[in-house]
Amino acid sequence: MNKYFIISLPLLIIQFISCNVQPEKSQLEYYPMNDLNGIVTQSGIQLDKNISDDGNGSIKITADKPLIIQLYSVDDVKVDDTQVVYEANIKSEGLSGQAYLEMWCVFNDKGEYFSRGFDSVISGNEDWKTIRTVFNLEKGEIPDQIKLNVVVNGVGTIWIDDIHLSKI
Repeated sequence: MNKYFIISLPLLIIQFISCNVQPEKSQLEYYPMNDLNGIVTQSGIQLDKNISDDGNGSIKITADKPLIIQLYSVDDVKVDDTQVVYEANIKSEGLSGQAYLEMWCVFNDKGEYFSRGFDSVISGNEDWKTIRTVFNLEKGEIPDQIKLNVVVNGVGTIWIDDIHLSKI
């Protein structure tokens, strides 16, 4: 047997294992979506106690045109040098177009910057699935506020449940 193969095999195994290790998430905020309290945009949404991923209710959004719903505004988030992850469980019915999550990080001295989950969308008729968007913060970049939106780029109905804001 080739001695280079014998030496390389353990190194390849270590590299494979280290690539598959998922970083641990630390939750910053959790919104169960069981009521309308705290939701910024109140028009165009309704509480649906019958359709829910967790059985406790969800927010139903019926769009007859493209729209953006600001769900929550999170103040005083003291994080930097990390990835901020915005995730939600979402379901769609008759959605022509797509829906995705959008996160705005507001820096009072620098302006507002966004992350959109174009690679994590829902469309058509889909059962519950988790979608997400990620914002990378460099060392010293501490947002004064984070806005959590859902964008419906089309027409149809979506339900959103169990929102998590985490850091990695």
